[in-house]
Amino acid sequence: MHVHTNVSSPCSLIDPTRLPDLGSAAGIDALCVTEHDDTLGADVAARIGRERGFPIFKGVEIFTELGDMLVFGLEVPNGTWKTPFDELVAACRAAGAVIVPAHPCRIPDELVSKHGRERVDEMLDACVAVETHNGGCTPGGNEAAMKLAADHRLPGIGGSDAHHEFQVGRCYTVFEDDIATTAELLEALREGRCRGACPVDRRR
Repeated sequence: MHVHTNVSSPCSLIDPTRLPDLGSAAGIDALCVTEHDDTLGADVAARIGRERGFPIFKGVEIFTELGDMLVFGLEVPNGTWKTPFDELVAACRAAGAVIVPAHPCRIPDELVSKHGRERVDEMLDACVAVETHNGGCTPGGNEAAMKLAADHRLPGIGGSDAHHEFQVGRCYTVFEDDIATTAELLEALREGRCRGACPVDRRR
């Protein structure tokens, strides 16, 4: 649910043509490309996925003053699109898209100390889930994100936040249903039929 490619995330070294093989090798059934602030890389990756018979969904990671937000179901201008959080919420509501805070506790307690509890509560009221398992966070950061989700009665998702090939599959999302379309993905996220996980959890 959180992968970057070298198409439009300058910080990534992942060639999107490698994604089907990388996902299969990691035991992942599908991937979602979430470039920074545009959807060009996701468009390219989704086309490659269709050609190779491996599902690749489109998302985007958008920078706001409240942190990075994973957004699913929203088309954004190709280029660099950063926006205030409230404007992002309005755009997502108009498009039927959903928002998930990315790595919200990479620095534990930073959200509340920086923005205040009331503003954080308002932010989470506009989100359908929390990224509780992020491959780039420490165990403590992920534990804090799990607590944040639980305190607000939100489900969790997992994402590798991969920028290098070896990172694909470090964390992932388990869905209760098979997901074949974007509409099914959005419905599962809205209804909380998902949870974040890491490979060590597969034995449970």
